[in-house]
Amino acid sequence: MDVPVSNVTSRRRPGRPSKAEAGDTKAALLDAALRLFAQKGYAGTSIRAIAREVGLSESVLYAHFAGKQAIYDAAMALAGPQAAGVAIEHAPEDPAAFVESFAAQVLAAWDTPQSRQVMSLVSRDGLIHDDVLNAGIEDALERLAEVFGRWLSEGRIRTDLGGPGELAYALLAPIAHARMLWLHGTATEEQRRRARDRIEAHAALFARALTP
Repeated sequence: MDVPVSNVTSRRRPGRPSKAEAGDTKAALLDAALRLFAQKGYAGTSIRAIAREVGLSESVLYAHFAGKQAIYDAAMALAGPQAAGVAIEHAPEDPAAFVESFAAQVLAAWDTPQSRQVMSLVSRDGLIHDDVLNAGIEDALERLAEVFGRWLSEGRIRTDLGGPGELAYALLAPIAHARMLWLHGTATEEQRRRARDRIEAHAALFARALTP
C-alpha cells in the first residue's frame, strides 16, 4: 500500500527535535544566559549554569552554541546596538518623521527584558568598549550619516547645524545615554518612563531643529 507523500515528508527521526523545538531551545538558552550574565557577569557564568537554568545538559547547549563566546555574540546581535540599523531601514523618508520614528523604534528595541539585561552585562563587566558593541554603534552612525548627507545635498534639512557625521552623533548619543542610565536589567518602571520621556523629547526637539 502506498504511503501518502505528505506523511513521508512530515516524518523525522525519533528523538530528533523539529526546527520549531530547536528554535525554542536556543531561545530559552539565550534568555537564561542573559539573565545569568546580567546577574553574575560574563566571567562568573559557566556553561553548566546556563544549561541547568533551562534544565538541560551541557551537550544540548553545545548542539546550539559553540561556547560561551558564541552565546555572548548572539546576545549582542539580538539586543545590542544593531537595533539602530534596523530602525534606519524601517523609518520613513520625511526627515522629521524619520527622526521620531527612528527614536521610537530604537526605544522599543532597547526596552525589552533581553536588551536591558545586555546593558546590565555591559555595565557590570566594563564592556562599554567591547569590539562587538562599538562596531554596532559605528555602523549605526555611518548609516545615519549617509541619510543626513543625502538630505543635506538635496536641501531638505538645515545646513547650518553641522555635517552628516555630526548630525548622526547628535541624534544617537542622547538616546544611547538614556539607555545606559535607565534601561538596564533592574530598571524600575519610573526609570523606564524617564528614558522614554527623555528620548521622545529629544527626538521631537531634534526633528523641529533639523527642518527649515
